[in-house]
Amino acid sequence: MKSSQVSLALITLTLATAYAVPALGQSTNSTDASLYWFQQGLSLYNMDKYEESLNAYDKALELNPNDFEAWNNKGIDLGLLGRYDEALTAFNNAVALNDSYAEAWYNMGVIYDFKGSVYTAAQAYKKATQINPSYQKAWVMRNVATDTVMSRSLSCSCQDQIALV
Repeated sequence: MKSSQVSLALITLTLATAYAVPALGQSTNSTDASLYWFQQGLSLYNMDKYEESLNAYDKALELNPNDFEAWNNKGIDLGLLGRYDEALTAFNNAVALNDSYAEAWYNMGVIYDFKGSVYTAAQAYKKATQINPSYQKAWVMRNVATDTVMSRSLSCSCQDQIALV
C-alpha cells in the first residue's frame, strides 16, 4: 500500500472515530454532545459514581435543557446524594417537559416519601399509575402510601377524611 493510501486510510479512520465517539465536549452538533454526556451520566451512575454522573447530566442539560430524561436522571442522582429539594426540582422539570413521563412521577413520589410527605407521594404514585397502568412498582408504592395516609386519617377524629382513590 502506498504512503498516500495509508495516510488517506488513517484520516478516514480518525474522522470516523471522531464522529462515532465525540471527544469530551466536542461533537458535530449539540444534540450529539448532549447524547454523549447523557450516556456518560448513565455509565457513571452504573458505577455508583453519582456526583460524577450528576456533572455529566448537567453538561447534557446545558446543551439540551429540554431533555426530560436527563432531568429525571439528574433527579435520581440528587436523591441518592440526599439533595431532596434539588431532586424534586429536577423531577418537576422533567414532568413540565413531558407530563406523561411516569418514571419521573414515580421518582418524585419516592423523594416525597423520604421527606415524610406521604400524601404528596401517594399523589405522585397515583399520577404514575394513571399514565402507565402496568407500572407495578408505582402501584405497590401507591398502595403503601395510600394505606399510610388512610390509617392516619381513620385513626383521628377528623370529620373530613382524606380520599386518595
